[in-house]
Amino acid sequence: MNDREPLPAGRIGACPDWFPADARLEWDRIVPELDRLGVLTNVDAATVEAHCLTYGEIVATVKAGQPLRAALLGQMRAYAAELGLTPAARAKLVVPQGGDDDPADEFFQ
Repeated sequence: MNDREPLPAGRIGACPDWFPADARLEWDRIVPELDRLGVLTNVDAATVEAHCLTYGEIVATVKAGQPLRAALLGQMRAYAAELGLTPAARAKLVVPQGGDDDPADEFFQ
């Protein structure tokens, strides 16, 4: 764990009103869980939005019977990795622990 990692303040805001329905469904699926884990802050909004919009575009493409573009799938994989949405990415996450601050811990690490 990087003890010097900057920790932005604030939580991620609400899903943008202008989101297409499929992107909103993805937001509603991932944001509550990522928020519960404590891995999202206000500066992560653009990455979460981009992930959800990419997901929505993939769903719309499939519903329209169009072939998926490799670049679109690559974008989805990149966003998913950034947000810890794959098993491999989750294994690398360090989830902040809260509430158990014992001043003596600094002497026993």
